[in-house]
Amino acid sequence: MTSAVVQFIGSIRLAVPLLVIIGSVLIGATFYESEVGSAVVQQEIYKSPWFGGLIFLLAMNLSLSTLLRYPWKGARKVGFAIAHWGLVVIIAGSAAVIHLSVEGMLLARTDGGPVSTLRVEGDLLEVAAPGQETQQASLFIKDNGSVVPSHLGDLSLLGYTNHAIKTAHFTDGATIDNPAVRLSLSSDRMGQTLERWLAVAPASYDRMDIGPAELQIIKVHSGQELQQALTMPSPGSNAVWGTLTLNLPDMTQTVDVKSSVNQTIMLGDVELAIKDFWPDFRLDGDGKPETVTQQLRNPAVQLELSMGDATERWFIFGNPAFEPIRAQLAGDTPLAVDIDYQILANTQPEAFFKVVVDDAGELHYAAKSSKGFQSGPLVLGEAVSPGWADFEITLEDYVPQARIERDIEPLPEGSEGGEPALQVATANGQTAWVPWGEPTTITTQAGDLYVAFSPKLMQLPFALKLNDFIVERNEGSESVAMWTSLVTLMEPQTGELTERRVWMNHPTWFKGWKVAQASWNPGDLAQSTLQVKREPWWVTGLTWLGSLMVTLGVAIMFYGRAVAKKLKFVGDILGAAEDNQDVGTKQIPIFNVFSNGAGKTAT
Repeated sequence: MTSAVVQFIGSIRLAVPLLVIIGSVLIGATFYESEVGSAVVQQEIYKSPWFGGLIFLLAMNLSLSTLLRYPWKGARKVGFAIAHWGLVVIIAGSAAVIHLSVEGMLLARTDGGPVSTLRVEGDLLEVAAPGQETQQASLFIKDNGSVVPSHLGDLSLLGYTNHAIKTAHFTDGATIDNPAVRLSLSSDRMGQTLERWLAVAPASYDRMDIGPAELQIIKVHSGQELQQALTMPSPGSNAVWGTLTLNLPDMTQTVDVKSSVNQTIMLGDVELAIKDFWPDFRLDGDGKPETVTQQLRNPAVQLELSMGDATERWFIFGNPAFEPIRAQLAGDTPLAVDIDYQILANTQPEAFFKVVVDDAGELHYAAKSSKGFQSGPLVLGEAVSPGWADFEITLEDYVPQARIERDIEPLPEGSEGGEPALQVATANGQTAWVPWGEPTTITTQAGDLYVAFSPKLMQLPFALKLNDFIVERNEGSESVAMWTSLVTLMEPQTGELTERRVWMNHPTWFKGWKVAQASWNPGDLAQSTLQVKREPWWVTGLTWLGSLMVTLGVAIMFYGRAVAKKLKFVGDILGAAEDNQDVGTKQIPIFNVFSNGAGKTAT
């Protein structure tokens, strides 16, 4: 019975269907990878126990089919044995690569220090519950938003989105007066309804831009302040960009900003040119000036002053707390000039809806539009038409002592922007979105759950410093020929330092780790992205050895007899007649425990 099982495992009757199954899985995995990505395919297929079982069974089939042909005499049998053992070695090497190798990306900069934290494939989820040890799991996200695995402890992992935004709502329970309101804005013409929260504190929630208009909330402390808030703002205040007063050694001159933009003004020997004006100044991501809104919240003026061969550029701010920024464009001697900028900032926008909370906690509103100004009491559930097309504003909720609670919400399908987030559910069905890279506390009946959804990182046993990043271009053109990273690899325990060059298809090895050039940023040549992979030398050796054995075995099977005829010293091994190879076949010693010897079935 045992002998029959061994013969079947090593037979072609098992090999053929096994190869068909494995081939079908590999073909299907190729198409599946295009949909879900290589990380998910690795986790669900190549690293799965069932696929590992198929590959192990194939290795057993190859091994036993080779052993069952013992003794290996004659070119065909010697070549057969070497080729089959080579396939077994390749399978062993491939399994080692899948289960023992670690691969990730390392971002290094020439203006930064040594880096040793590797960003590996996948994400990490950590869950800490009261009275329990912290649980961790590696996550892999499919393109359809589903998550592998689907559970971690009592927490269900429902889905993933790349486009989630942070929102906030206010609930009662603060220890201080902090009025907050929830307003709904509806328009039949546009077919939509928006809801927005406003609160006196924090300051970032006391006003909100909604296109050409602004929502506001203020708290007044006297009847005079209330009367002022419910009165039409003085006309024309929004058109004033302020004045510049220049104090020169022999004169003082005041210049109106709005009427002087893009003009050159002579002030004695000094030439003044007002280049630009920003109502709400800030620097964008590229360090260039821009305005956030058209309201005078942080007004700023750019101007140039010239006298003789000296030229200076100034940035002057309406906020007196901000010092002017002064740069020498030409000449060596600074100009003897002092500039004072006067402007009435924080004026009302052209259109607004303002919620006013009086000293008794009663609500009022003031609204301005192109149709005029209106004010009155603001009543819960009653709609107000502020004059913005057919929009109506309704007070949906009022919380006198509000505290802020932040939420994560996914954007509609097809939206752009936002940040990654993971949707989870507790054992009692309570759902929440956990933002990527920000630990979140979920309050349940059993206590608080601490959940962290973060990148999967690994600490390397060495550090890498990017010394230089060189981009070589083709002669006479701007096309890139090659890019190279000059790095220093540091071993902290021994203090070993070694300098290496890494470029495309030319990796370097250090302490069992392979460092290869992965990508680069054309807009930032101080940065380089390197692929770092741990693959022990013996794993690479197995792959090369197996490939060499298969090649050698096939060569012997086809050309062994011809070579044996010319090389007498291998004739005893490869020169035996093929027709007589089964006469007096000996049984390999390991099979002596089986009865009736071994059959001839083999692949």
